[in-house]
Amino acid sequence: MMKKLFILCILVLSFSFVFGCNKNPEPDDGGKVADNEGDGNKQDEIKYLTVTEAYQKAVEAGESGTTDRHYVYGTVKNITNSVYGEMYITDGTTDLHVYGVYSSDGELKYSEMEEKPYSGDEVYLHAILKTYKGTPELGSSHLVKFVSHQSEIDLNDYTEVTIDNARKAEVDSKVIVNGVVSCITYANGMKPNGIYLVDETGSIYIYSVEVAGRVKIGDKVKIAGTKTLYILDSEKDNAAIFGYTGSIQLQDAIFVSKESENNEFNKSWIETSTVKKMISTPMSENITTNIYKVKAIINRVPGSGFVNYYIDDLDNKTGSYCYSLCNGGDFSYLNEFDGKICDVYLSALNCKATKSGTVYRFVPILVEVDEDFTMTDEEICDFALEYFVRPQFRAEYDSNPELDLITSANSELLKFSGVEITYESQNNLVSFDERGPEDLVMNLEKGSGDIKITVSAKYKGKSASLDIEFKLNDKDVPTTLTISEAIAAQDGTTVTVRGIVMSGCVNQTAFYLNDGTGVIAVRTDSATIKNIGLGNDIIITGNKCHVLKEGSSMVGQVCIDNATLDLNLLGNHEYDTSTFITDKTFADLLELIQKDEDLTTNVYVVKCYLKKVESQYYTNFYLTDETKTKDIYLYAGSGSQYSIYNEFLGDTELTVTLMLVNWNSKMPYRACIISASNGEKEILNNYNFR
Repeated sequence: MMKKLFILCILVLSFSFVFGCNKNPEPDDGGKVADNEGDGNKQDEIKYLTVTEAYQKAVEAGESGTTDRHYVYGTVKNITNSVYGEMYITDGTTDLHVYGVYSSDGELKYSEMEEKPYSGDEVYLHAILKTYKGTPELGSSHLVKFVSHQSEIDLNDYTEVTIDNARKAEVDSKVIVNGVVSCITYANGMKPNGIYLVDETGSIYIYSVEVAGRVKIGDKVKIAGTKTLYILDSEKDNAAIFGYTGSIQLQDAIFVSKESENNEFNKSWIETSTVKKMISTPMSENITTNIYKVKAIINRVPGSGFVNYYIDDLDNKTGSYCYSLCNGGDFSYLNEFDGKICDVYLSALNCKATKSGTVYRFVPILVEVDEDFTMTDEEICDFALEYFVRPQFRAEYDSNPELDLITSANSELLKFSGVEITYESQNNLVSFDERGPEDLVMNLEKGSGDIKITVSAKYKGKSASLDIEFKLNDKDVPTTLTISEAIAAQDGTTVTVRGIVMSGCVNQTAFYLNDGTGVIAVRTDSATIKNIGLGNDIIITGNKCHVLKEGSSMVGQVCIDNATLDLNLLGNHEYDTSTFITDKTFADLLELIQKDEDLTTNVYVVKCYLKKVESQYYTNFYLTDETKTKDIYLYAGSGSQYSIYNEFLGDTELTVTLMLVNWNSKMPYRACIISASNGEKEILNNYNFR
């Protein structure tokens, strides 16, 4: 995302001291001549190395570096760290990395200097020449002086517009915007890399290390830049599938001027919304870098060497995470809001685009605790319908779901209970079966058509209603293979199988399917998984294969790959355990995982223990013996994927149902837990279904 940046200063900086911008003397023998570093007195002329010459000397000096400092002259190509002045300089032929720039005496870092160079300026440096991991660079660079060229940028190429019009401008339009800095974003190492700018019409993100390094929150500034819709190159194909056009922002930004400090950003235009509405907004509307005011709950979730911060709606589960390049360090100020209901001025900075869809990633602009938050009785009725009732239903049904419906709604967080929920429909394909005081089941008759259900919520004499609409499809059940037949099929065969969704499959967009004749991993996409649930009776079609890295001679992972959902017969069925292998000990498994045999469709039930190993940067889970020394690694992308089993850590012997996996073509085999029990409680692996 790093772009070449150009920064504008209104005045040509001119002074003759240590940082003086003296008029450049003529070059002598190919080098630039300038005043010595020191107190400003004229001394003997010094020959400055060109960037090309300095590059070569750095190569010759190697990792240990030159014994003495050398004088180097070049033009700033771009600033990559506005705190320490990390930059690249060039002479038009060669580029050279500068690992930070300090004042002539080395006392002030770049950000502390009152006057300093920016992109396009000529710099005279006194530095050590060396290489770092083979890359030539200037180290411990002191700034002798610089020549500013900021005034040479022609603003006549830009059109001054409101921020709203800048958002609507064509891509590559050159615009000038005025506004208040409401937020600064950070790159790895807490290096400022961009800002949110707000006026009375809207907000926009400006990606610029140099601009971010020159401003503070509350500064009223004028910025020139080029409108863009930014998407990571690696995500463009996936984004196009779902209609995501990119994050609305300005790039190649130029700092024009600062008018004043300590301003509040204008909030009069900001729409009140909800987190749920934001993340449900169609990609075609592109709400990126716009600000909304929402009631939300901040949730802090620590990981191994990082912290995730989630902005969740008032149901405390509908939401998304804050976009951090600093392992969450840039959002540590949110710690005081953890678990609290807040007023949040919230923006979706961008979308993460994958094969399965897009996910908005948030930046909170301003957060204030709402200590006195309450809902009226009417609002409670509406909330119960939107957050408790609506999520029960699908857009389409292919069979009778025998859907258990809630008949009341309660929220300890929001301090209400006993909201009465009732359902009715005039469609003869729908019936409601009251099996008990709080046990209501919706049944659908065989048929097809559009169906509408009216749901009512009543609370303390107030009421509200909601129409739920969905489609019923009259689909025939196709002919299928058994899972054991699919396992025996030749690799590359397209198979259609029916089974019960048994459990999640960790670190894969996959699940395990069981029909009583066998169990197999089914790999699909997230959009498909969203349409099924644990215990569902489903029919899928996919490619039976062994997942194996090219060139590997191993057996690999048996899988039905690229699976599509043909029919979901729904239900919450128990899976069949008749094919599970129960006569193996943990010691037996330790031997099996070393064998390059086709084991990835076997389900084992063993007695063992669970162990977690944490470090600053990772967390791993293992199945282990009673000595905690003989382990089977649980296949995972991160330890958090097995966090539901944290309560089983320790000295309690567990009964673990597991499958061996080989997704990475590595030996020994890893394991994936299907379920684990401590004798009192059993936890099913619900990865991908949480």
